[in-house]
Amino acid sequence: MAASARSSVARAERTSARIALWTSLALTATLGFALGRYSRPIPAADFDPISGEQAQWQGIDFLAFPEVRMLQEYVRIDTSHPDPDEIAGAEFLAAQLAAAGIPSTIERFADRRANLWAFVEGDDPRALVLHGHLDVEPALQQAGWVHPPFDAVVEGPWIYGRGMYDMKSLTIAQLLATIDAAASGRRPKRSLLFLQTSSEETGSLTGTRWILDEHPELVARMDTVLTEGGVVEATSPSAIKYWGIEFAQKKYGRITYCSPDREALEELRRLLIETGKADPRPELDPTVARFLTSYAPTRDLTLYPLLLADPAAIPRDRASFDRLSGFQQELFRNLVVPFPVENDPEGGFRLDVWLHLLPGESLPAVAADLLPPWKTAGVAASPLELVGDGLASPLDHADYLGLEGAVRGRFPAAPVGPFFLIQAMTDAQRFRSAAIRAYGFSPFPVVVMDTLHIAKPNERMQLPAFRDGVALYRDTVRRLLE
Repeated sequence: MAASARSSVARAERTSARIALWTSLALTATLGFALGRYSRPIPAADFDPISGEQAQWQGIDFLAFPEVRMLQEYVRIDTSHPDPDEIAGAEFLAAQLAAAGIPSTIERFADRRANLWAFVEGDDPRALVLHGHLDVEPALQQAGWVHPPFDAVVEGPWIYGRGMYDMKSLTIAQLLATIDAAASGRRPKRSLLFLQTSSEETGSLTGTRWILDEHPELVARMDTVLTEGGVVEATSPSAIKYWGIEFAQKKYGRITYCSPDREALEELRRLLIETGKADPRPELDPTVARFLTSYAPTRDLTLYPLLLADPAAIPRDRASFDRLSGFQQELFRNLVVPFPVENDPEGGFRLDVWLHLLPGESLPAVAADLLPPWKTAGVAASPLELVGDGLASPLDHADYLGLEGAVRGRFPAAPVGPFFLIQAMTDAQRFRSAAIRAYGFSPFPVVVMDTLHIAKPNERMQLPAFRDGVALYRDTVRRLLE
């Protein structure tokens, strides 16, 4: 049963990382631009970050930019599961830091696992933490790639490669912001900790969980953590619907059912799919309410802002609730998510089940409601386990306000506000459980349609958006260190 539980958390957290960093389930968009052409190349020295017309993309030598070459080199290091070479990834980052005069520590584990950290010391020893993870998911489909998934080929305004979004592009932005802090020529007011951890895609056992448990000297210096989890909804490089800064997530329970009879588990799975969505909770969770205050007015369909004008009334009006999108409905209720039945390495078969809970809910109470004995009779079960506590990071803290201000400074027309993650879990939840503020922040104005290829053949990222994001992240960190 222990192996089953580990398998469950690994799969769910891999899915969570992708959803958390790069998609909003509320958004559907189409890309309505064609790439224009320039008759002559534009030298790198004359190029300003592009946030406008895609016609400007053609003819630019993107490999002339150091940050693009750095991303390309990092993506080429295969840190994908099931056998990620995290040590090679850590050594690459450490070499960039060393070239900038920043010492770092690599903590090596067996099977090529690793953690890396480096400090830029400031007047205040409490550090702003730039956190990422070294591992990435594999290229789940090997066929259909125009370029090999770890060649990081630059073609026109695109860079192709697995791990681009989750999360090597953000890591390069963090790395360059760290180098900036050391190269500024003056000691920052607060310290900076660049922290890249192991095994996030498979449960963070040798990564964030290990750091929090085994390195109290690092934990004692953590003030605010910036990590993955932010959501940028863009329908074009210059049309941003919502720039969401993740401040809270649902919490999760997990349980594994085992049986020598596969059909018994298949029947249980069918039943849970049919009955695993709870009724809306009678009271709106305060954390969700705070998110909806900012998010609802940005919805395109007239129906949604109208229904969400008074979110607290929706749980008591089933007709209104039923008219919401699936994403929006999950802000008001708990649900059960059963995975496909699999062979159990310990013999027989297993069914991994996750419960998605609103922050204020009790796991035993939700399990009694959605997994009553009459549904699960005849199959063995692992102990029910709570994953994450649903805590939120404050929205009135200077660091959160600084994130909003930095985005508005570069993208004044973009609606910016908090984002509440559902069907997703990142390491931000682990930091919050350790009483450390954490915010998921993405700096990249990437068109939503491009994120649909994450972990699929021809995953690619717009290099103008990458460069804009790197510039924004560097500026943001500089502001937070002042």
